Amino acid sequence: MTKALIVAMTKDRVIGKNNDMPWHLPEDLKLFKAKTTGHIIAMGRKTYESIGRPLPNRENFVITRSGKEYDGCRVFGSVQECIKAAEEYDKTLFFIGGGQIYSDAVDMVDEMHISYIKENYDGDTFFPEFDESRWKVTETEEYGDFIYKKFVRLSA
Repeated sequence: MTKALIVAMTKDRVIGKNNDMPWHLPEDLKLFKAKTTGHIIAMGRKTYESIGRPLPNRENFVITRSGKEYDGCRVFGSVQECIKAAEEYDKTLFFIGGGQIYSDAVDMVDEMHISYIKENYDGDTFFPEFDESRWKVTETEEYGDFIYKKFVRLSA
């Protein structure tokens, strides 16, 4: 099983504002859908509530300590529990946010799919810093409003 994360962020690592994305980029949403369809998406409670429903054609995992249940989703108390459950599937596990989930998962994933937004936006939620020397960029694709890069973790 591949563990990955997928995120859109500015060069200042902004990923959100007021529990939402500060931008609307249809091309990035299309890329997100293409990468995650048929796989598992795992998100924190606030991210799930901002989306408002399970995303179709994906296994939806919600990570929360609240114990709250969500229709159409499996709920876990931690990133580690989520990873253990994902091992039952022959699919990629994509962490899709928010900030705390990315912070918890960034050191555990094998791949990162990052859309670097060209424009700057103000925000209150940020992607954690990571050591780029521990990663290799295996894909780069230029889009109108962002640059997509796939990072693969280098073996220790």
